Amino acid sequence: MNTGKNPEELTQRIVSNSGKSREEVVQLINMKKEKFSGLLTDSGAAFMIAKELGVELEAENRENTKISELKEGMNNVDVTGRIKKTFAPKEFEKNGRKGKLQSLLLWDGSGEIRATLWNNDAEKFNSKKMQKGTCLKITNCTIGSYNGTLQLNTNYNSSFEETDSIEIPKLDSGHKSITELDSNMNDVSVKVKIKKTFEAKEFENEKGKGKVMNFFVSEGANEMRATAWNEICDLVEEIGEGENVIIEGAYTKEGRNGIELHLGWSSRIVKQD
Repeated sequence: MNTGKNPEELTQRIVSNSGKSREEVVQLINMKKEKFSGLLTDSGAAFMIAKELGVELEAENRENTKISELKEGMNNVDVTGRIKKTFAPKEFEKNGRKGKLQSLLLWDGSGEIRATLWNNDAEKFNSKKMQKGTCLKITNCTIGSYNGTLQLNTNYNSSFEETDSIEIPKLDSGHKSITELDSNMNDVSVKVKIKKTFEAKEFENEKGKGKVMNFFVSEGANEMRATAWNEICDLVEEIGEGENVIIEGAYTKEGRNGIELHLGWSSRIVKQD
């Protein structure tokens, strides 16, 4: 099991291979942490300083950690898993700075964990249009928890890439035909064309402000009414009419004129090449 290197060991390796004193290296690490307003761990800052000084810290023959073996507080671990579910990207603002996050569910046969990619990593992920079943390797990530559930996070020293591993079982894409859909289905995936879109409307209720947008999707001669909520509205508008898309994580409801497809907070829509 790979738990990464502790901060003291990383600091000593930088000292040994950079020609700088321990005091200089510690000062550089502290300055880096201060620059990023406490968002960096000691290990993460050490990796960044090592990279700037040309010191290689990657351990030889690093092994992946199985998801079932992950523990809260682990740093600099490598995890490989298949994408089981992808959520819609979200924008946020913290300390006056805007950012973006992308959450997904990773599965490796031993278990599953929610992973969050931040900012540039989130942009990179969406630009590659990765789909359910894609095998993804994430390196130098940290393990935290939210509401008692383990979560994997990337940081400033993390990276990820599409890979393949015969050790991790394949996942069925789960795409259904719209003719197979019934009411009250969850986690629905379809490949369809956006046939017609309508103007998004803003609303306000006891939960706050939101946005809703109706559109029609088609699959050959068959079509279905769909509804996008909040951030998904912007994605549908950006893709536009006439484009082939993959919709993941949707749910169905009985509407006035039959079954409707709804894209909520756990849904995703991606334009097909």
